[in-house]
Amino acid sequence: MIENQLEINTLISRNLNRLRVNKGLSLQKVGDLIEVSNQQISLFEKDKNRISAAQLYLLARHFEVDIYEFFKPIE
Repeated sequence: MIENQLEINTLISRNLNRLRVNKGLSLQKVGDLIEVSNQQISLFEKDKNRISAAQLYLLARHFEVDIYEFFKPIE
């Protein structure tokens, strides 16, 4: 069970990477979708920067997944 904000942010970062890779999208393409640089997407995926709720919502729409996909535990 997720206990704190740090764990939630880490989970979002890992799931962003998983979803991006599964969709076959480059860092640049994902950055273009939410109007940030590919470096920013890399920082999101490395859990160095936090992604906003609005950006997460837009990515879920572009990836055609429910927003809860970003919160799924990774096995």
